[in-house]
Amino acid sequence: MAEVELKHIRKSFSRGTFIALKDVSLRVPDGMFVTVLGPSGCGKTTLLRVVAGLEEPDGGEIFIGGRKVNQVPPSKRNVAMVFQNYALYPHKKVTDNIGIGMRLRGYPQDEVRRKVENIAEMLNIKELMGRYPRQLSGGQQQRVALARALVREPEVFLLDEPLSNLDAQVRDTTRTELKKLFKEINATVVYVTHDQTEAMMMSDLLVVMEKGAIRQIGDPGSTYRDPVHLFVAQFIGAYRINLIAGRLTERRFISNDQAITFDVKMNYQGQVLMGIRPEHLTVGAVEDVRFKGEVTLVEPLGEFNLISLKVGQNEIRALSRETGEIHLSTTVSLSFTKTYFFEAESGVRLRPDS
Repeated sequence: MAEVELKHIRKSFSRGTFIALKDVSLRVPDGMFVTVLGPSGCGKTTLLRVVAGLEEPDGGEIFIGGRKVNQVPPSKRNVAMVFQNYALYPHKKVTDNIGIGMRLRGYPQDEVRRKVENIAEMLNIKELMGRYPRQLSGGQQQRVALARALVREPEVFLLDEPLSNLDAQVRDTTRTELKKLFKEINATVVYVTHDQTEAMMMSDLLVVMEKGAIRQIGDPGSTYRDPVHLFVAQFIGAYRINLIAGRLTERRFISNDQAITFDVKMNYQGQVLMGIRPEHLTVGAVEDVRFKGEVTLVEPLGEFNLISLKVGQNEIRALSRETGEIHLSTTVSLSFTKTYFFEAESGVRLRPDS
């Protein structure tokens, strides 16, 4: 496998009127599973296509295995790409779909057959070899597309939302299998998705993108715990972060409606957005009461309840195990274990004083 490095990549479309990538620099270490995460239109698929050679950047440098590949055609970059729609040949059987790349490169028939059989056994699809794509489920087609990539033994795997067409149960099983497989072969993987749960579960390294720019790079845990930008805090997390507009003045936060106010350890003056994740709020019997809210909705989630509350003019949500005294229209006490503060205009994270 090989390291991938992008240096100051720029890419625009529509004669420069739409900027897809803005000065993107990224290093993907050898043998690491890196996920590029972001909403539709953020530039993540364009980034993948630039690495593959399917799009030519307007500026910047691309390195694969230490070799600059800007002028190297896709067929010579030794990368394998798995597309969202799998791109299988409908008129060819599974065995031919898997081995077609090797055949086009002139490999001997015996070697093609041996490699195809080995990969099929690895992915548990040997019984599908005589079928056509139309006879396969979405999960089976996904395995065939992956087998076609694996049989080439590329330096880098590029996967563009390969699980998005699968139903929830198949997607859950397949992502676990993919993670195990790529770990076993020590693959270098660049994986694109808009699903933050998928990204958190599969990745060694997370790259969060917004509007053509990288907002944060880090392991999944630190990206969740320590977002550097408002967008990252909003995009990462199983439950949407609560955001409350207000200001910091004289080491105190005061919400715009003055319903929430407390001391802070930062000497910043100005308008901010204060963020509290639902899982960092405690509802009900709390000793350190920070504010109170009226319950407007209770959504059972098994062991937990997702509770919506009205606090002044703000609507917030809390994740809680408490059920006894929490009913609609009741007023409850709330406390919190962690908060985040972001500049209102730029979205940049503010840090407590050291």
